[in-house]
Amino acid sequence: MVSEENASKEVHSQEEKSTPSPGALLKERREARGLSQQDVATKLFLKSSQINDLENDAIDEKSSITFTKGYVRNYARQLGLPSDEVIEAFEKFHNQSEVPSSEKLHSFSKRVAKQTHDDRWMMVTYIILLLIIGGVVVWWYQQPSDDSSTDASLVQSVKDEAIASARSPESSDEIAVTNGTVELDSASGTAGQSTFSQSENAPQSEEIADQNPQNGAVVANALDDGPINAPPSNVDDSNNLTALVSDITEDDNVELNLGEAEQDLAYGDGPSAAPISMTFTFGEDCWVNIEDATGEVIATGVKRQGRVMDIQGIPPVAVTLGAPDNVRISVNGEPANIASFQNGKIARFTLPL
Repeated sequence: MVSEENASKEVHSQEEKSTPSPGALLKERREARGLSQQDVATKLFLKSSQINDLENDAIDEKSSITFTKGYVRNYARQLGLPSDEVIEAFEKFHNQSEVPSSEKLHSFSKRVAKQTHDDRWMMVTYIILLLIIGGVVVWWYQQPSDDSSTDASLVQSVKDEAIASARSPESSDEIAVTNGTVELDSASGTAGQSTFSQSENAPQSEEIADQNPQNGAVVANALDDGPINAPPSNVDDSNNLTALVSDITEDDNVELNLGEAEQDLAYGDGPSAAPISMTFTFGEDCWVNIEDATGEVIATGVKRQGRVMDIQGIPPVAVTLGAPDNVRISVNGEPANIASFQNGKIARFTLPL
C-alpha cells in the first residue's frame, strides 16, 4: 500500500515536471515574438511588474484569483496562444492553492470560536465586577454616617442632662432639710424661725396691701395658709425630723410668696397703667405695626391714603411706620411731634413721646 502511494506520487510529480507552467509558456512565446515585458504591459494596460509575476507563476495575495486568470487569458490572446489551454495549465499548476484556502478558512473558524470563548469569559468577568461594585455600594449605604452618630451622641447628652435636672430637686431638698435641722438645733429653745419670719415680713405685707388691693389679697391669702406653731419643748427633735421639715417648708413658702409679690410690684407687671387713645391720619399709603406694652399687636399692615385710625393701648406703645412723612399722630387729643422721624426712612418710636 505504501509503495503504491509512493509510486502514484512519483508519477504525478513527473507529469507536473513534463507539463510546462503557464508562465513559462507565456514567456517563451513572448521571447519568440521579440517582445519585451514593457511592450506587453503597455498593450494590456498593466505594469511590467505584473507581467513579470505572471511569467514567474506568482500570484498576488492582495488580488483575487479571478483577476489573475483574466490577466493570463488576455496575455495568451495577445501572444496568439490558445487561452483555454493556458488557463487549464494555470489551474493545474495552481491546484494546491485550494488547500491554503481551506486552511485559512479553518484558521478563521478557529479564531472565531476562540473570540466567542473569550467574549463569554469577558461577560462573566463583567458580571462579577458588577456584583462587587453593587456589594460595595450597599455596604457603603449601610454604614452609619457622621451626622447620625453626632445626632445619637447629642440625644444621649440631652437625656443625661434631663436625668441630672430631674435628680437635682431631690438633692436641693435634702440640703434644705439638713440646713433646717441645723438652724433648728441652734435656735436654743426659741419659739421657731417661722414665727420670726412671719412677724418680720408683716409690715411689708401691709404696705403691699395699701399699694395694690389685689396683691394685698394675694399676700393675705398666702399668710392665711394656717398658723405655724413651734414644736413643743418636751418633744425630742431627733425623733420628729419629719415635723421639723414640714414647718421649715411652710416658712420657705411664705417668704417665697412675699418675694414674688414684691417683684411684681417693682417691675409693674400688674395692670396699673391706664390705656392711652391714639389717632393716626395717613396722607398716603403707609405700612404700620403697632404693639402696646403687653405685646398685643393693635394694628398692622398697609393703611390707605386718607385713612383715620383711632386705637387704644397700654403705654409705652411701640410704633413702626414704613412711610412716616405724611402721617399725623395725636395722643389723648394732643398732637405728637414726629418731625424728627419724617426723613424718608422707616420710623420706629414709642408713644407717648
